[in-house]
Amino acid sequence: MASNKRFIASAPTQAWLSQFDPAAQGDMVKMLQAMRLVTRDHFAESIRTRLLQASERVCGRVGLYVEREVPPKRRPPTPLFEQSEVRPRRAFGPGPDPIQPAADQPGDVGSEGIVAQLISELCRELPDKFVSHPGPDALRSKKKPIKSLILVTDLIGSGERAERYLDAAWRVFSFKSWWSGRHSNGLTFDVVAYAATTSGKSRVLSHRLSPRVCLVTECPTIDTAFDREQAAVIKRICAQYSPHAGAPDFLGYQNTGALIAFAHGAPNNCPRILHKSSASWMPLFARRVTAATRSEFHNELDHQEIQQRLVNMRHKRLSEGFDWSRAARGTLETYLVLAALSHPPRTIEVVARRTGLTFLETEAVLRKARDKDWLDKRYRLTDQGQAYLRAAKKKRRVALPVSGVKMYYPSALRVPA
Repeated sequence: MASNKRFIASAPTQAWLSQFDPAAQGDMVKMLQAMRLVTRDHFAESIRTRLLQASERVCGRVGLYVEREVPPKRRPPTPLFEQSEVRPRRAFGPGPDPIQPAADQPGDVGSEGIVAQLISELCRELPDKFVSHPGPDALRSKKKPIKSLILVTDLIGSGERAERYLDAAWRVFSFKSWWSGRHSNGLTFDVVAYAATTSGKSRVLSHRLSPRVCLVTECPTIDTAFDREQAAVIKRICAQYSPHAGAPDFLGYQNTGALIAFAHGAPNNCPRILHKSSASWMPLFARRVTAATRSEFHNELDHQEIQQRLVNMRHKRLSEGFDWSRAARGTLETYLVLAALSHPPRTIEVVARRTGLTFLETEAVLRKARDKDWLDKRYRLTDQGQAYLRAAKKKRRVALPVSGVKMYYPSALRVPA
């Protein structure tokens, strides 16, 4: 639950906001406050953690693939591996390239370049556990069997690109054979992403390969971050100021309305006013590049936001009784999670949504709370957990003297000057 105050106060953001009418600027600030801004280090470490966690469940090696566009566009994708034209349609050759720029933009590398670098680093560090883009021969190997395949990406927005990659794998006849025998050979297929929209995740989960989707956090959208009335207002402003008037996808690709930006770039699922330009409009992330503002991306907890979330979770006494500005990192997350678990539902997804924490942060707090016997197996607060929460409500902030106020000091007992 990072604060976006520095990002909103930055000169590029203020210049972007100045293009709106004063009546619309407040609603645009709310949209920017709801955005999840992801730093480069946080992205890399989070993806690495998820991949290591996924590998712990596998008794064998793990094949990693970078999600990218699979040609040709607007037609069924090319099979992921080369295969013979006559029966048996046996796959052969190397695995797919991690990066394959479009023919019309040969020098343009998107987020797949960042993900490919992360995969290469992990495979060099743990070569006995991870394999980068294994081909048919590696998948057939009995000496060092690959038991899990993981597709890695930064964002599942509409879900179309991940779906096409999975379709490309399914179009390989040898892959269908391996998949049909998964109950005996133990093969699994996962998708690891930093974030996903609800609709994009559902689209990937419904694929015939039935992949498990493992996320670091949810991707907020205009529809999920606001109530219906506020979402309608923001959508109306996005349509009014859209650089291409009348364009049906003014909320981004397939009208996703994603509210997320990475240090390596903004997705095309964001509203067009954020990344598209025209003769009369200057976007905040021109051509989806975030270089002008990414120095203001950070993951520090905002104390005012913490208090508001506690009030929303019906813990007003806790929000007023604890000096959140002086609480140590880790204590804040613990109180937030315990407060979120004080009433159902108590799933990780719901708790993360209530607190604003990522799934990774939420899971870490839950493990800590379980170890301390603050939670039972169903994530309900135990007596010790209730006592820990009640103790925080009894604490009161100590009023500090206001700076500039003249304080009284006795002078009669001082040594004469």
